[in-house]
Amino acid sequence: MHRKIFTLQNMLSFSLTRVASLRGIGKPYKFLVKNGFTPTTATKLANGDIEFLRVDYLEKLSTLLNCTPNDFFEWTPNSRSEDKGDHPLHSLKKSELVDLTSTLRGLSMDKIKELEALLSEGK
Repeated sequence: MHRKIFTLQNMLSFSLTRVASLRGIGKPYKFLVKNGFTPTTATKLANGDIEFLRVDYLEKLSTLLNCTPNDFFEWTPNSRSEDKGDHPLHSLKKSELVDLTSTLRGLSMDKIKELEALLSEGK
């Protein structure tokens, strides 16, 4: 669920779900409460039901999930004229998530070993 932050143009949205999913966190609410957020704040953040976002919350989320604040925001242009590739907001456009677990299940053991080697090289 994405809730729009700016109501004038309805282009920028906040979502904890995407980053939590990529980090293997199936229950963002539980994760947030476990890490010091109040139940009320955790509910709002997990559901994307926010009207404003405190900077210290954004910093804490970024630290906990090892990401940048930009990872929580998605930009969707209203019209073709607003979708200029050279605009800085263009970097906030997100692609569909790949279900890595399903993808890995479908790989042969040889391919998994190749992937493991590639990941080891990147460290």
